[in-house]
Amino acid sequence: MRIGFLFNHFFAHQVPHAAPYAFELSRRNPDFEVIVACSSKREMEWAQRIGTLYPGHRCVFKQIRPAAYYRPIARLMAPFTFKRKRMVLASNLDFFRSLDALVAPERHCMMLRTKWELNDVRMIHARHGAGDREGGFDDKSGAFDFTLLPGQKYIDRLNEIDCLRPGTYAAVGWPKFEVVRGLNPDKLRLFDNDNPVIVYNPHFDQRVSSWGPMGLDVLDFFAENSKYNVIFAPHVVLFKRFVRHKAYLPKKYHGIPNILIDTGSQASADMTYILNSDIYLGDVSSQVYEFLLEPRPCIHLNGHRADWQGDPNYFHFTLGQVVDDVEKELGPAIERAFETHKLYLDEQRRAFAYTFYSEPDSTAAQRGADAIAGFLSKPIASSDSVQ
Repeated sequence: MRIGFLFNHFFAHQVPHAAPYAFELSRRNPDFEVIVACSSKREMEWAQRIGTLYPGHRCVFKQIRPAAYYRPIARLMAPFTFKRKRMVLASNLDFFRSLDALVAPERHCMMLRTKWELNDVRMIHARHGAGDREGGFDDKSGAFDFTLLPGQKYIDRLNEIDCLRPGTYAAVGWPKFEVVRGLNPDKLRLFDNDNPVIVYNPHFDQRVSSWGPMGLDVLDFFAENSKYNVIFAPHVVLFKRFVRHKAYLPKKYHGIPNILIDTGSQASADMTYILNSDIYLGDVSSQVYEFLLEPRPCIHLNGHRADWQGDPNYFHFTLGQVVDDVEKELGPAIERAFETHKLYLDEQRRAFAYTFYSEPDSTAAQRGADAIAGFLSKPIASSDSVQ
């Protein structure tokens, strides 16, 4: 059995969501040949570093690239389009044809079947987000032959839209947590004072993100209130595709002592800021659930004045205060964040358990690896794969 794990992005934020499965799969199944294929140097470096947490793994690392003629212009195209993903797929079809199965934490790889008709490769999806945003729940979610889900929340919501077939999914948990604990075990001091640290984490999807309607107002608030430290760490896609998402950051915010700006380093994806903040400030990013690995106050920015109450796409808004107007409401919300957290603590814990499956005697990577192996042990005729 030859199984590939594909990481095909300009950034490495998807790697910890699937690489642990690869390493455990190779350790627990000696007859499997497991290849970790990365389309960028950054992805490869992080995958190899994660591999050190799984001694004895037998994974082979493979660098895959788009066609030579496209490489010089790939960076120029990035702010406008994800065409590089498609070019990587098109330029490595022989490799993908050599596989019995392909595991990926994104959905572009399904083009291997829909466009290039690689119907003999079993397609397995490892999700890289565990939030509530509507974009995470659509018919594409049921297109894979098998899917690894974070927890019961995803089973329930995907079943509601009839996107899960019996025997084609498993709830295994969140392997990123074991990666973070293994590679970043110590707390960091990111500011030279003891003021509260707030991480502001706007999403890139401008239909629901707080960035467009109020992002600069948020930064202005912290520029004028030095008694708070803020880490501006948006989803990495926001500024990487700045043209599409209209992500422009005025120079005046750089150099302010109480504002740390990071629009796309490793720390913005490996939970460095999430773990070293006191308050979460965001909109629809799934990172709010990663923040709840250690329950703390959350403040949600309702930049589009959504009618969120009772809407499952905004369930996380029930886990903290909601701000509709930055000028009038953000300051008071921060002032009472720690005092009012007790009102949300129990619900935060329930939401975290609902979102991330866990067992005391196994890890998410082990459960995911076993689920993949179990699925691949079934005859292809009975796998009910999508053709």
